[in-house]
Amino acid sequence: MKVKRLILGAMAVNCYVVYDESSRHCLIIDPGDIGKKVHNFIVENELQPLAILLTHSHFDHIGAVDYLVDRYHVPVYIHSEGIVAANDPNMNLSCHYTPMALRSALFASDDLDSIGEFRFEYLHLPGHTPDSCMIYFKDQNTIFSGDVLFQGAIGRFDFPNSSRFDTRNTIEKIKKMEFDAVVYPGHGDPTTLQEEQKSNYYLT
Repeated sequence: MKVKRLILGAMAVNCYVVYDESSRHCLIIDPGDIGKKVHNFIVENELQPLAILLTHSHFDHIGAVDYLVDRYHVPVYIHSEGIVAANDPNMNLSCHYTPMALRSALFASDDLDSIGEFRFEYLHLPGHTPDSCMIYFKDQNTIFSGDVLFQGAIGRFDFPNSSRFDTRNTIEKIKKMEFDAVVYPGHGDPTTLQEEQKSNYYLT
């Protein structure tokens, strides 16, 4: 499994294209903006998208969803707590910029564990938003952490639909994870789970 990071938009969100070199199938994770940039990478590498996976419902992570669905007609998955939020400018925070709601149908990722040859688990870790998740590809020791966990930081929990209580619970869950994995966050550079457990101020 290969991972391509594309940094998109004014919020510098990390969109990831996860692909299999033999089948050329791919998954698109958090296409936040500039859908054409994602599309160009897919075309240039002759990839076939199977789905779009969202870590949470904030506008900077979902802004290019409709653009890509219009071109590839793939399903879009998000935790069930985020389906309403993604379509509410106040909840997805786009009300502070250019209000937006998705036209594309959204499907609950709660029990989703595979698409094509890709095997993964949605880890529901609310706090930043009620629907915040990390997407864990166990066989590849890889986590796409959205805005749950960053290199040396965690996601903000002072937004209208954030929760300090849920954030504390999520931190405790991450601290107790007894495995290591490469962590690809929603913003900033990659890290590892064990490195964050060891040195991240919020986890120590």
